[in-house]
Amino acid sequence: MKRTHLNKSVVLALTAPFFMTSCATIGDMSKTAIGCIGGAAIGGVGTLIATGDPGKALAGTVIGGIAGCAIGNYLDYREQQLKQAAQANGFEPEFERIAVDEKKGTSFSVDADENVIAAQVSINSDKPIFDINQHVITDPEKKARLTSFLKKYVEGLADGSKVYVVGHTDSSGRAEYNQSLSEKRAAYIAFLLSEAGMDESNIYYEGVGESQPLASNTTSEGRAKNRRFELVDVMHQKVPDEAAQLNTAPVENVVEVARAKKQRLENVTNVLPEKKVRKKPKPQVTASRALRRESLDLDGVPLSSFDQTHIVAALGKQQNDESWGFFAKANANSEAPIVGSCAYTDPVTKSRLRDFNGRPVNEKQVGEQIKNLYGNSWYGIAGTTAVTLGPIGIEKNTLDPTTTPIFSFYKNYKGGNVEPDYQYPVSVETYKGDGTVLVRMYAKDDNALMKCSDTVFSTNGESTSKASALIYQDKRNLMAKAYELSVVKG
Repeated sequence: MKRTHLNKSVVLALTAPFFMTSCATIGDMSKTAIGCIGGAAIGGVGTLIATGDPGKALAGTVIGGIAGCAIGNYLDYREQQLKQAAQANGFEPEFERIAVDEKKGTSFSVDADENVIAAQVSINSDKPIFDINQHVITDPEKKARLTSFLKKYVEGLADGSKVYVVGHTDSSGRAEYNQSLSEKRAAYIAFLLSEAGMDESNIYYEGVGESQPLASNTTSEGRAKNRRFELVDVMHQKVPDEAAQLNTAPVENVVEVARAKKQRLENVTNVLPEKKVRKKPKPQVTASRALRRESLDLDGVPLSSFDQTHIVAALGKQQNDESWGFFAKANANSEAPIVGSCAYTDPVTKSRLRDFNGRPVNEKQVGEQIKNLYGNSWYGIAGTTAVTLGPIGIEKNTLDPTTTPIFSFYKNYKGGNVEPDYQYPVSVETYKGDGTVLVRMYAKDDNALMKCSDTVFSTNGESTSKASALIYQDKRNLMAKAYELSVVKG
């Protein structure tokens, strides 16, 4: 696979700080990064000496750097610089790279060096970044340290980069409130970036509420870690034809990164308890008093005894590469089970990607739908009840839902055309697997017997679901039923 080379602005970003870097820093850099930077520097200085023309020196810098410089080298150097800046201000950084492959789609890793379109940094400290219910940092010392770090972050950005700021909250309070609070936090950090010297036209932000916890929300320490923000540098990769032309990263790349972060399976299938704490997760869905005497007759089991890894196992069946080691690693490092059930999560409150001025960015991309998920209906039997779900439509490239499906239940089904005993419209969330998509649905009616559902569909045309589970109320109890869905033909 051919490596993606850096654009000219990236090379400039490399060479400028190189001459100001201490010997200790150079010692921490990879040899390939040094060679990359050295080539750019020699090319530029040599051209300047020979011609005396700064414009031609710029071209020489570009040529010298591009000759042996891949984007992984830039990221190695960038992360080293950010690590120093973070630690100098009392923070501990964590890095992640986001790559796009034509076959595998968007992926996340700590060391990708091919097809990388973005790089993320998040910072942690002994004191939480944000106080409870606050989106502005009022502590003078904490703000000064953060401002100092952000200034270094902006100074080291390659020309043409866009920055995507993501705000987060813990799970205390209502989901709608947390969504609003997280957006305010992201907007505040965006403002601090502009104060640090970044071009406002290249700043985007979004709040994702409580939907992406880093740590358990069952402890004060975990909640403090979840009150955070992330900075994602979305880079321009193509080399312009003219030396004087410095292109910027397309906004479509920002949209792709934003969508991919929200569709990560880690957001929905992993519980992160504090170490050495053995606590069973509590379901977030609740039974309704209004329908205690009614039943869907699905012949399920109590939710407390249901195999919570049922959905995760289906997603893991198609393990084709090392990137899917996530599940096994999480299991090995945690004393609590991985939870793959909608019963233990709240519906994600809709968020919006915005530019610096708060204007929503259009994320919709109309395209081809997945072959077996193009607005069709699915059918299955659970206990003595027939279940239909549809229409299900999922866009192929973005995994955005294109329909509003309805669950229908036919008790004591004997065949033939009959009216359903219960019908429930649902909200839809989608999460990208490896050749699969997790479609998570919640009943819009709080008093519905059907509470939520997880179904894993293949994205390669299969007409039977990989796994499906319903969480529902039976009298006073929350129950779970695993069953199979097949596409309705004709």
